[in-house]
Amino acid sequence: MRSQGMGDRAPRVDHAHPEHFANPNHGFAWIRMIGAVLVIYGHSYPLVSGNDLFPPEWPVQPDDGVLMGFFAMSGFQITESWMRDPHPARFAVKRVLRLWPPMLTVSLISALLIGPLVTSLVPGEYFTAHGTWAYVVNNTGLVTLEHRLPGVFEENPWEGAVNGSLWTLPMELLAYAGLFVLLLLGAGLRRSRWLAVVALVVVAVVDRRLEQDPGANSAGSLLSVPVEPLIAFLVAFALGVVLNLYRIPLSPLASLAGLAALAAMPMNTATSFWMTLAVSYSVVVAGHFWPARLRVPNLWVNGSYGVYVWGFPIQQLLVFAGLRDQWLLMLCAVPLAYAMGTLSWRFVEEPTMNLRHYIVPDRSSRAGRSGAERLAAPARERESVARSSAGAHRREGGEPAASAATGASVDDRPTEPVGTTPLVPVEGDAERTTPLRPRVPEGDQRPTGD
Repeated sequence: MRSQGMGDRAPRVDHAHPEHFANPNHGFAWIRMIGAVLVIYGHSYPLVSGNDLFPPEWPVQPDDGVLMGFFAMSGFQITESWMRDPHPARFAVKRVLRLWPPMLTVSLISALLIGPLVTSLVPGEYFTAHGTWAYVVNNTGLVTLEHRLPGVFEENPWEGAVNGSLWTLPMELLAYAGLFVLLLLGAGLRRSRWLAVVALVVVAVVDRRLEQDPGANSAGSLLSVPVEPLIAFLVAFALGVVLNLYRIPLSPLASLAGLAALAAMPMNTATSFWMTLAVSYSVVVAGHFWPARLRVPNLWVNGSYGVYVWGFPIQQLLVFAGLRDQWLLMLCAVPLAYAMGTLSWRFVEEPTMNLRHYIVPDRSSRAGRSGAERLAAPARERESVARSSAGAHRREGGEPAASAATGASVDDRPTEPVGTTPLVPVEGDAERTTPLRPRVPEGDQRPTGD
């Protein structure tokens, strides 16, 4: 399975002027941040009015399109994570380190700091109430969410909801689990990647059947999420996986045509499915064609996950304080959520994600390398250096070829874990001018989430 590494894959996009485009990882970070801000906008009207942003009987819910974009990017990048490092244990641990710590942080602060400050109960009643600790335990487990705290936000128009954004996280976890099973079955290999297509077809067919009986609870619930939106978002996630495994061409023209067709289509169930296809494809295209002139320091855009999970409780606090205008609510909530998201990245997400470098790889797989493979390593190394040099020359000072050509997941820098011996070319004493260090492919960046 190691043969499915990043180096064996064709470039995702061959830009005519690569210096005009940012690294795809940076493009995805921008899109996730924009999506997180749009979620805050989508919550602003319901939080001040208690009503839905769009009529619930509409077959096409535009705010669902934003979440579908998140799921499509996640499927695309997490698949790349496996292709770069197809090791089941490391893959699973990286997913947990990415998803769980921010969720745990916001849940604990909501229950133990925000709750006591705004609850209608006296402190003794609040801390001895079963609901307080049920919130902590259920949300820490991630799969059986609890959305209420005793006496908290009971007078707000969206009564009692502490953090309505968390409902998609169990869906994300289920999507990870489904992909994990597919990859263990060999979906990452060329000969059996058809398994991902089968999974896409199955969830799409189920989604169409559920669409005939619309309503968030028409199909019941699984864990703590309704089945109907779960299946719809899994379609977007599976599309991201298939786009990656099959290296489907990414065309801005095709993306724009798909979105234009979406805008022109009538309000019906066929349009809702087309929205999933068009949005999923477009966000992956946009990440690969993000303008270089919009590059900013990574810290500025890496906090999208934190913005997403902190936006709702911040908005509820502002409504609790008396804000009742949706535009003023959004204007106040966005910078506060952005600040919390950036702090979350800097002090929670980045440190915990860096723990993955301490995961020791399977030594038996290294010990089992054939002698021919070891002898071929120096030649492969020289060839890789030559390709990187040629790509850098063609870029005339732009992004390194390896980083811009691939849609690699940004949370999987393939460095050698601590305590292992890297495989490096053997040099004679006369040739050795510098100490041997682990080779890190050009263009790798620090993790930016996923």
